[in-house]
Amino acid sequence: MNLNRRRALTVGIVSASSAVFAPWIRKTNAQNNQVEELDFEFDAPVQWPVGEAIPTLDQYEKQLDPITGPENPFRSERKRAAELLREMDEFTKGGKSPYQIAQHFLAWRQGIVQNDSDQDRKDRRYFTREWPVRGNPIIMGFFDATGFRTPVGDTTYWCAAFVSDCIRRSLMSRGNNKRLWPYNEGAASAAYRGFGSSVNDPKKGDIVVFQNNGEAWRGHVGFVHAIEGNIIRVLGGNQGAQNEYNGGEVNVSPFNKNSARLKFHSFRRSDILA
Repeated sequence: MNLNRRRALTVGIVSASSAVFAPWIRKTNAQNNQVEELDFEFDAPVQWPVGEAIPTLDQYEKQLDPITGPENPFRSERKRAAELLREMDEFTKGGKSPYQIAQHFLAWRQGIVQNDSDQDRKDRRYFTREWPVRGNPIIMGFFDATGFRTPVGDTTYWCAAFVSDCIRRSLMSRGNNKRLWPYNEGAASAAYRGFGSSVNDPKKGDIVVFQNNGEAWRGHVGFVHAIEGNIIRVLGGNQGAQNEYNGGEVNVSPFNKNSARLKFHSFRRSDILA
């Protein structure tokens, strides 16, 4: 029997006690005997069917049973997500670029938001990566900026949804409610292959698109963070953590422009990214 990441954790690692929904594993560091909080291992995300309209997070909540199942976020988690996003709303006031908003989500993940309490810092780190059992409502909310696909919790590929959400928030912060990003093309990274204009002089904040070799419809998309020879450092979502305990999260990761598996497609630039 094949078990997905969440099912395996639910039936194989934790019992039917309250530990089933523990948000993280605690482990003793042998070097200093301190207890650390660790993320979880990660399997390949689940694919979704093409052509299905995606519900907003509010619509999703209305569909939930009174008692949520193991793959749905608790109501208290959705409430906490909304509280944390108010800080993002404050940050974007006055106008921010999509890259600046992506950077702020990165600051959440790194726990370096100024004036955060210890609990806020801990929660922001937790809400900017995939969860082992339930869907992360903030990641699921990124899909509100996409069309035509339904996410499977937070395990659906969400790199394009993250980019789209950052653009959406940027436009809203400047009083523009138009969908000037590829909303109608859906939540796939391929939607960004024709976005804006292709450029050969990439700069920080441009978009970079990759394409899987052999599976042209698959790929990856994120914001250019830095260029170091053939290495493109990408600020994006659904990127593997640089440790063995967690997969999809917001971070800066290196991608080799000459990779044979995930091929570089193009750098994209648009006025709305500035």
